[in-house]
Amino acid sequence: MFKFPSGVKLTALVSVTLFWLLTAGGCGSSQVADKRSGHDENLTRLNRAARIAYDNGQLEQAANLYRQTLDRAYLRDDREAIVDALYNLAACKLGLRSYDQALVRVRQAKSELQRGDQSVSGDILILEAIILFRSGQPEAAWRVTDEILSDPGKPSATVKNKTHYLRGLISEQRGDMAGLGREIDAFSKSSDPGLRADRQELSGRLAMAEGRWDAAVEAFDQAVGLRREKLDYVGMAQALALAAGACQKAGKHSAAARRYFRAGRSAARQGNNQDATKWLSSAAGSANQAGDEALEQEITAFFNSIPAR
Repeated sequence: MFKFPSGVKLTALVSVTLFWLLTAGGCGSSQVADKRSGHDENLTRLNRAARIAYDNGQLEQAANLYRQTLDRAYLRDDREAIVDALYNLAACKLGLRSYDQALVRVRQAKSELQRGDQSVSGDILILEAIILFRSGQPEAAWRVTDEILSDPGKPSATVKNKTHYLRGLISEQRGDMAGLGREIDAFSKSSDPGLRADRQELSGRLAMAEGRWDAAVEAFDQAVGLRREKLDYVGMAQALALAAGACQKAGKHSAAARRYFRAGRSAARQGNNQDATKWLSSAAGSANQAGDEALEQEITAFFNSIPAR
């Protein structure tokens, strides 16, 4: 989310979104501030608890805590805290695939800023664009990305790269491989592993479209390592599944089975049984094609161990 996430600062959340997307930003000081300073320790505690819940993959709990944070922010009539809470709640809902609710929250954040005659920042807009794309509205998402890139104030390098990543996904969906290539070329250099993973993933998708299976596997495998480094385990599992698909296209069924197995195993431990079931089923099929009976049995045993599928 574009792992979309949890935290107090808007900019921190954006970097994880695709994708899913988001992680939490800062959670405030743990020290009790002087009450005369206007610091609300209850608000800080709620944000901190929500951040911890999100980092532990407990999105429902994080969303509930962010709703409490929002109530506290409304009580304080604190516009900055209101916008932060709405943004973080939208990111949680994105992670839960509750796209309609996520869109409502991010647009409430935009309205809150506009009522205060404040500009809507690029990190809020890219979250909105990602939600639109994930909810099956790629053209609406594209229009929002146009708004981001045409901002005379210029978006941050992180927001800009995330925007090109999303536009690359939309270009691929349209079948516009030339457009996908342009979005890859538009990436600026970054040391951030998440942004580097985004570029590698798009490169892998382009290689897949061009039938360069080995190049696609290499690009996706690099994205796997980078997403792991970023602690983006949702994106990591998705990159493993993409690499497995490229292996299948190359006729490397054993390699495909191993990657699908790893993707499904990780997804299961994340509590994402939908993707886990899909990828483990693909893993078993690929292992069968490869004639790897031992791996097929291991996959089946793991699959049967997943509770409440």
